Amino acid sequence: MEYDNSGQIALWGKKPDAGPNAPSLKGHFFAHRDIRAGEQIEVALWKNESENPNAPLTKGKISDKYNPGSPIHDEPAAQPEGDIPFS
Repeated sequence: MEYDNSGQIALWGKKPDAGPNAPSLKGHFFAHRDIRAGEQIEVALWKNESENPNAPLTKGKISDKYNPGSPIHDEPAAQPEGDIPFS
């Protein structure tokens, strides 16, 4: 099975030999859907506790801004196909 990076973000810290104008953190994210220009997207980051020196400093999640009245948050959960093991 292929790993799904949808909605994931990772940031790396400034390299020791980087110039004075280099950004403190730099990284990328994998969009979980098409994004429109000017659209606000939620980002949540956690400190990465990995001991791997090449691992990102922070990792996180990209998600839609929570809006309880929007159709995306009002959709019913997908129902499993086939027999349900309990009733």
